[in-house]
Amino acid sequence: MKKRIVMYTSAIMLAGALVCSSASIAGAAENPAQEQTQLPKSYSSVDKGYVTEIKSQKNNDCWAYASMAAFESALLSAGFEVGSMSTDHLNTWATTRSNEKGWIRKLTDNGYGSCALGYLLSWQGGVMQSDIPNFNPLDYQFGDEVPTNLAKYGATSAKFLSKEKPDEIKNEIMNHGGVYTSYAHTSLCMSSNFQSYFMPESFDGTYQGHAIELVGWDDNYDASNFSTSRNGSVPQNNGAWLVKNSWGKNNALDGYFWISYEDKYLLHTRYNPSFVITGIEEITDSKKLLQNEIYGATYEFNYVSNNNVTYFNRFDFTDEFFTVDKVIFKTEAIGAGYKLYYVPDKNGEPTSDKANWKELSTGTVDYKGYICDDISDFDVPDKSGSIAVELDSTAADGFSSLGVDEWLVTSNNNYVFINETEKGQSYISYDGKIQDVMDWYKENNTDDLGGNFVIKAVTTKAEDFLLGDVNLDGTVNISDATAIQKHLANIHTVSGKALRAADFNGDGKVDISDATSIQRSINKG
Repeated sequence: MKKRIVMYTSAIMLAGALVCSSASIAGAAENPAQEQTQLPKSYSSVDKGYVTEIKSQKNNDCWAYASMAAFESALLSAGFEVGSMSTDHLNTWATTRSNEKGWIRKLTDNGYGSCALGYLLSWQGGVMQSDIPNFNPLDYQFGDEVPTNLAKYGATSAKFLSKEKPDEIKNEIMNHGGVYTSYAHTSLCMSSNFQSYFMPESFDGTYQGHAIELVGWDDNYDASNFSTSRNGSVPQNNGAWLVKNSWGKNNALDGYFWISYEDKYLLHTRYNPSFVITGIEEITDSKKLLQNEIYGATYEFNYVSNNNVTYFNRFDFTDEFFTVDKVIFKTEAIGAGYKLYYVPDKNGEPTSDKANWKELSTGTVDYKGYICDDISDFDVPDKSGSIAVELDSTAADGFSSLGVDEWLVTSNNNYVFINETEKGQSYISYDGKIQDVMDWYKENNTDDLGGNFVIKAVTTKAEDFLLGDVNLDGTVNISDATAIQKHLANIHTVSGKALRAADFNGDGKVDISDATSIQRSINKG
């Protein structure tokens, strides 16, 4: 069985003392290129009021504090009234589950930024501390015992960021409050007043990874401020990022500190992903998130070299939440064109007859991360079907890849993540063939565990939906039974919401028994 070596280096935290803050300007400019030319020399989200209080981490959970800080900043910059999120809730949720799957870690173990992305984008959290004031992680033996119905806001999109694009990072800080990232920490590179940090490229000592939130910058921050008697060097140029840390108010900056633009491992690929939350949805009783995984993407499914690949997640649409409002998917195929489809079932799996697919939206992948397409509302006509993402990388440099929650193992053969994939959930299509992804993994990777694709659908309760109201006139009467009979006789086609309403007895199909049941209910009335 082939094993995927873990791609995300853990962000280990130190028992120490530093903290920074984050904020954002509400409303991004419509022209990103123009906005970049207008970047100020300095900016602080703290000054905008988009930062919650400085906290002091308890264990190796800097990743939880930094990711919740970035989510808090995104909420505040978007105009939501929020307080501090519970890092304990996230940390406990991201521990091993009772079936010995999920994130294979304990409360005091290292964590990953990808844990938080799964948590936020599956709407399992975050949870405001005020809504769970007496939460004690020690009360829960397994991650799946943690209550997941307390989140008021869910993330819908997140953008991965790169050290090579500092102006893009600045824009995202201004637009969304703060950026989650990590760097390599050692006391040798911290100033004696704990206000500035710089690791030069020449540093070859020991260090530990540490997750933080970037919440501002100063292009003129003097390089001489990074001088220490221990690392023996300073940056070649002025400039630094403002950091919200999780080590309490340990310095004259109330726990914030500055880190040089030239720091060796800040925003480094070894600590991927660095990200910003770019989309948020208020969670209400009228919405439902459909998904086949809750952990987010642990790997990018890039095994198939074809330029055109279609990925499917098959969902249950049996309840009243059958209006698709948004589609979320994770990909790193920058520049690829995408098409979103609803694909009906045939014999319990997605039909290969593309003539029966319903195109929902088209677009281009503009960034690595979680994409959210706010499609025109679509009423799913069937009780089961798939949301499909077709990626065409012909004009892009790379594969048509998609995020997947594939199992991960470290180089010393320790499990980091074990997925919960089952057959009938995710499918893949290329070269004209649709295949269950579990079968694909078994056939191509000798892998019995497989993985689920990261495709999600935000659904809403269908408006004006009344079971039995086939002609959608607001009442159930004999004309509705007649409409079903005409549909069965191929005299008149019933589709969409009307077809849903026609399944009066709820057995998943429309036949003469539904017309009969409507007639009986009318007679009883």
